[in-house]
Amino acid sequence: MPRSDATGQFPGVRAFVGATMGEDSVILRGLDAPASAELLHSTVHGAGRVMSRTQAAGRMGTRAECNDRNCTFWVSWAQYRHDRERAGITAAKAPFTLCPDHPDGTMLKRRGRVKEGRIDFDAVQAELSGRGIELRGGAADEAPDAYKRLDTVLAAHADTIEVLHRLRPIGVAMAPSDTVDPFKD
Repeated sequence: MPRSDATGQFPGVRAFVGATMGEDSVILRGLDAPASAELLHSTVHGAGRVMSRTQAAGRMGTRAECNDRNCTFWVSWAQYRHDRERAGITAAKAPFTLCPDHPDGTMLKRRGRVKEGRIDFDAVQAELSGRGIELRGGAADEAPDAYKRLDTVLAAHADTIEVLHRLRPIGVAMAPSDTVDPFKD
């Protein structure tokens, strides 16, 4: 029985190991080697993360946004509440804004990105498109730079597996970034 979160690699048995969006996945065959038994006849099921989803994509939270449709000004909801209290405004519906460009406007409570991530997902999409790979869905938390390189990870298991085929992607289909998944790690 292979380890949890692992791909079974019994001698002669083939298995699929996926890579990140835009990178080659592989078909492997397990080898009859002493190291295979030590690894419980299992190998990786992917390359593994090098940064958390939050590090990659940023953090979402509640923020106060300027109500002007074309304005990009926002502050954290905690900062907005703090500044309202300091200004002595206690009525919930009383107009109050922190936007320097729209002093007569108001602030709206919205969910949005409150901390930028390390991945520029627009650049990832452009790079994949430039290589002829169609991406549908996905987000920065699943970008290739959030993961180790699969070939490096497989090299560490070279005495227990044989790479039979490399599968070059022509398209990647994932849930869109606005899909909420409570089971994401």
